[in-house]
Amino acid sequence: MNAGKPKLDGTFTDPETLEGIIRRFKRIEGQVRGLQRMAEEGRSFSELLDQIQATRKALDSVASVVLEEYLNAWETQAASGNVELSKGQIAMILRKVI
Repeated sequence: MNAGKPKLDGTFTDPETLEGIIRRFKRIEGQVRGLQRMAEEGRSFSELLDQIQATRKALDSVASVVLEEYLNAWETQAASGNVELSKGQIAMILRKVI
C-alpha cells in the first residue's frame, strides 16, 4: 500500500464545463447514430470514412478538454501540497489521450 501522498483523480467541479462536455457527448452520440443510419442506407465508403473522421475529431476535442481539466486539478492540488504526480503518472495520463 502506498503510504505517500494520494494519486490525483477527480471530477468536474465547474458546472458549465460539465454541461459543455455533456452537450458534446450528445452531439457525438448523434454522429454515431448517423453513421449507423448511413451504413444501413448503403452510403459510400468515402462518405462513411468522412463522417468517422469527423466523429473521431469530436471525441479528440472532448478528450482535450477533459485532459486540460485533469491537469488543472493536478496543478491546484500540487500547489496546495495535497498530491504528488510523477513523470510516469503524467505519461500514463497522456497515453490515455494519445
